[in-house]
Amino acid sequence: MIVKGASRSGPTQLGNYLMRLYARADKEELVELIELQSPWADAPNGSRERNAAKLVETFRDWQTLVEGTKQGRDGLYHAQISPEARYTGDITPKDWKRMADILAEELGLQDQPRAIVLHGGKERPHLHIVWQRTDVDRMKLVSDAQNYMAHEKASLRMEKEFKHDIVPGKHAKRDRKKQPEFPRQKMNHEEAQQAERLGMSKDERIAQLAALRRPCDNGLAFKTALEEAGYILARGDRRGLVLVDQDGESYSLSRHVKDLTGKQFKAFMAPVDPATLPSVAEAEAQQEQRQRAEKDRKEDAAKAETPAPDVSKFLPDAAPQTQPAAPVEDPALTAIKKALAERQAKETQKWAEFHAQELRQLEFDLDTRNKDKLAERDARDLEQMQALKDEIRERNTGLKGFINAVENRWNPQLGAEKAKERRREIAALKRRQQKEREDYAALLEQTRQLEIDNLKEGQSLKRADVNRQHEEEKERYIREHEEAKRILAETKAEEQRQELEHNDSLRDGPPPPKLGK
Repeated sequence: MIVKGASRSGPTQLGNYLMRLYARADKEELVELIELQSPWADAPNGSRERNAAKLVETFRDWQTLVEGTKQGRDGLYHAQISPEARYTGDITPKDWKRMADILAEELGLQDQPRAIVLHGGKERPHLHIVWQRTDVDRMKLVSDAQNYMAHEKASLRMEKEFKHDIVPGKHAKRDRKKQPEFPRQKMNHEEAQQAERLGMSKDERIAQLAALRRPCDNGLAFKTALEEAGYILARGDRRGLVLVDQDGESYSLSRHVKDLTGKQFKAFMAPVDPATLPSVAEAEAQQEQRQRAEKDRKEDAAKAETPAPDVSKFLPDAAPQTQPAAPVEDPALTAIKKALAERQAKETQKWAEFHAQELRQLEFDLDTRNKDKLAERDARDLEQMQALKDEIRERNTGLKGFINAVENRWNPQLGAEKAKERRREIAALKRRQQKEREDYAALLEQTRQLEIDNLKEGQSLKRADVNRQHEEEKERYIREHEEAKRILAETKAEEQRQELEHNDSLRDGPPPPKLGK
């Protein structure tokens, strides 16, 4: 049982995502709105568009309540529950709701309005739950602190209650004796999605880049080898050097060159001046143009390979059987394709720049939020440490302090042991605070990455939608051009036919009258 989630805003995007309005063709799945605790639920269920509109309006109402709390900007909590595939066939709607109840209890959201949507999934059904975070009675946000631990506690309760196999975890399910180090995943959500889309895992790409880099003496030679393999080396906004592949996907180069350390990598790539490299948006636009040019080339080659109709050898003017010449494309159609490609490349670059700016803004906001949360935790830890020191100081004041002073004077060894115990108590608290701070920082980073992944998934869907619209637009222009050519050819043929009929009528008609004397 896998449970994940985070606080968020963006009601419109979330409502459309839950009803899968903009899902790609290969991601189509069954969607069912199980529960909606909102006045908008009174409207009858209908198409996905109607249900999505209900969810969007509900989430907008919940998000608006945040403005009265002055505690943040994330008025929604979005969570996902994914049981193992072999158990999903026996789960009833009542069981799905029970799972949502368990998770709400662990998160402290059991009294908050919620929406529950079931996705059929390509491999396994999974549940999405969205809660209103604002407690309207107190006009405060329900805290989302330690939410990853709450997820694992809820997962463990579900597995025990529904008798599923227990899936190991990082927090509440972690056996610290068997797992002294905090477990890290090999691929994040974005990298896993890239591997699924492109059919190449991160490890396979690392091996490919290692094979390309091995015979190269420096970064310039490596750049040339990458370009020959179909990549474009670009300058990143925050990730240094970035690779953009033929499909427009981008990768951090340093994260995929594992056979060099950080210093070795910088020294190796030092000959490459980032100022001479295109931006990620420009590289994506270049790859888009390459793909379109390659597609047009293949279409022209396919037309050239089409065999010409056989000519009868019995006709007197039969031409010798020679290789047919490649057909010349209509100049007007070529101009249309070129103009479309240029305009669509500009539009693609515009969306890439917008998405890059949107991602930078989200990363800045998340970094600021995480920094503020860590600062608040550091302040609490400092107060806790000061309280312990004050407590130790109170033990050595007043009558108790006088008695301790007398005991220490008569037994210096006992006094040294007490002082050592005090230092040990302070050191133990300091170690515990440090460990909890590291775990908390890791949780914040995971939450940050989840929100970034959600944004990138939405951006990827938007890019796919824009590319689809470009293809449809190109096909429509070509179809309209061919239709116009056909109509023009028919018009000319009709004019020729009428002209021939007119000439025939003049030839077969009565002779012209004779002239008088």
